Amino acid sequence: MKTGRNDPCPCGSGKKYKHCCLSVSRTVNDELSDLLSGQEFDSIEEVQAATDTLVAKQNQKAQDDFLGLSSKQVYRMLNFAYDTPDLFQFSDQLSIEPDAPILMLMEGIVSAIDDKGLQATKAKGSLPQKLCRDVWSDYNKLYADDTFSSFHKVNKEDDFFELHVTRVVLELAGFLRKTKGRFYLTKKYQKIVGKSGLKGLYPIIFKTYCREFNWGYWDHYNDVPFIQQSFLFTLYLLKQHGEKRTFTSVYEDDFLRAFPMVVDEMKGSSYSTPEEDLRRCYYSRACNRFLEFLGLAELEVIKGDKHYDHKYKIKKTPLFDAVIYFNLIYPKIGKTIHSSDHLH
Repeated sequence: MKTGRNDPCPCGSGKKYKHCCLSVSRTVNDELSDLLSGQEFDSIEEVQAATDTLVAKQNQKAQDDFLGLSSKQVYRMLNFAYDTPDLFQFSDQLSIEPDAPILMLMEGIVSAIDDKGLQATKAKGSLPQKLCRDVWSDYNKLYADDTFSSFHKVNKEDDFFELHVTRVVLELAGFLRKTKGRFYLTKKYQKIVGKSGLKGLYPIIFKTYCREFNWGYWDHYNDVPFIQQSFLFTLYLLKQHGEKRTFTSVYEDDFLRAFPMVVDEMKGSSYSTPEEDLRRCYYSRACNRFLEFLGLAELEVIKGDKHYDHKYKIKKTPLFDAVIYFNLIYPKIGKTIHSSDHLH
């Protein structure tokens, strides 16, 4: 089926075809005409080989909308994040001790489980009230929003959604199981923590959060799976901007420039436009509940007169450089990006 000018581009970039590969196709066609008219070929195989070389060259050109990445690199980011080791690699064991909100919550759960397990609530099979309240007391001091935490009461697991998400991720990672109304740590967890501690546990939690846990589970926004699918592009943005505290609106701008079609997945309302909702959704899922929650970045609140006027700045942490390695050409200075020299 022929791709229409206004259809989403088949490359998966999120752009309309006319703003993405259509222009590349026209460039390729022009260059191909010049190539064919300027050379003689002995076989159709030679023509095909020349055409393939030309198309590959175009796909490898740096694109301004992708912050210097090529269409091919972005395609690999979106679809083969863990299967392109020549461009980006993730550590299987960290070189530093990780520190992250999700790990603090995990420790709270783990410390409450002994050989006999931890009794789940009878009504919903959730974490017990005392555990939720104890962990909230510690978490509230370090990570909770002051305005929210001043009146928020934790009576059950559902009242402490960060803890609930952590429990779900631990189960998805195969570290926690529930049997006959009790929570137990699995042999998988015991083996990894005994061998390498949090340095070995974190990479599994990271991949589980990115690949198996649904980021949309956190909020009331539309189902926009592309924000999660493009997690590696968000990490690339953090690599580009994260050396100093930068407004999260810069990340939103870059994301929208690279993938403008994602706005079409938001409905908007009488109070906000689809783009405004997408920006909020991207900040919430990518900056706050991915980068910060997994300890890859620190967020700083720039308070306004009202809560909804708050702005945020973000900066990468040392953990970021221990988690991911980029082997890309840095577009601004023409040097190779090496996010970490300590991946194993």
